[in-house]
Order: sequence, then structure tokens, then C-alpha cells
Amino acid sequence: MLRAALISIVLIALAVAPCPVSAMPWHEGGEPVSVAVGRVEDSPQIATMMRSLAAELLADPVMLSALRQASRDNDNVTIDIIIQRDIAWRLQAKRGRGPLVESVMGAPLSQHLALLRFPRQAVLADLMLTDDRGLLVGATRMPSDYDQSDEAKYIIPTTTEPGMVHVENAAYDESADDYVVMASILLVDPADTRALGVLCANFTLSALQRR
Repeated sequence: MLRAALISIVLIALAVAPCPVSAMPWHEGGEPVSVAVGRVEDSPQIATMMRSLAAELLADPVMLSALRQASRDNDNVTIDIIIQRDIAWRLQAKRGRGPLVESVMGAPLSQHLALLRFPRQAVLADLMLTDDRGLLVGATRMPSDYDQSDEAKYIIPTTTEPGMVHVENAAYDESADDYVVMASILLVDPADTRALGVLCANFTLSALQRR
């Protein structure tokens, strides 16, 4: 009971901490920024690129094998362990180092995501990958959370038909020093159509508007 109470206190404290990405884009003068994309039908280049990234990832036998293994490794992870990992991740992410952060950011999946992003870095701010339960297994830039299962970027792709691309409104990202548009897509195992995870990408809005 005491441990559960302490976990709850820590989670509440972390939840109210300031986040580097704003919910909606605004100019300093108070005027809303014009959002060029918000739905897939308004942003065909995002949908096309997300499907291309997903296909490229799943066609790579090394990445496919690593993603399958990451999903298997987390199959028996309990809710208590996920909560503990999420707390540990947030604390370590603030310091910029720690065993959990380093195990994910230094994982082969993160390295392959960096290679996947490289030829598209002008428009792709970063890439992130979760397993089928929404747990972080790879990223090109350190996310603030380990457990992504309560985020729309995970929930919507996993509760709609495969191939659907979820696109969110633009938001200012301090790390990218630009407005970004987040998109995500479900990754399905080509061998048995089992959900393997969700690929998420932040697109630089200024680069999208120049295209």
C-alpha cells in the first residue's frame, strides 16, 4: 500500500511538470498559428511518407526481427513494472542518462530508426517506435515518457484499420525549435498480421510548407 501511494504521488508530481511541447500552436502575440495540416486528407505527403517508412521498416529483416523480439520481451511485463519503468524513465530523461534510457536509446532499433530518418531529416524532426503494448522500444530523440499506451498517437492507430495514418495538429517543439506535426501508423507483422507496434514521426511544419 505504501509503495502504491508513493508511486501515485510521484506520477502526479511528474504529470504537472511543464512539458516542452505545447498543446496548440500560438504566436507570442496571442494569435494562433495557421496549421497547414491536421487530417490525413489534408496532408497526403505525410500519409504517403508514413506508409513508406512503415513498409521500409517491415521490409528490413533486422528491424523486423528486433521489433518482434522487443514485443516478446514485454509480453509478460506487469502493470506495476510498467509504472516503475515509466517513473524511472521520466527521472532519467530529465538527467539525460540512466540505465533504462540508455538501454532504449542505444538499442539496435534506435540505431536503425536513425538510419531510416537520415535521408529525410530535412522534414523529419524525429522518429519513435513502440511495441504492441505502447512501450518505448526505439527513438531517434529521447521522449519524455516510456509508456505511450495512453497517448492518442498509440490508441488511434491500434483501434482503427491497419494502414490508417493518424495525424495531429501542429505544436511547437522546443527541441526542434519549430512547429511539428505528429503522425503515427500501426505496424503489422507481414507473416501473421499480428500488431507489432506503432511508428510515430514528428514532421517539421516549415519543411512541409515548403514542399
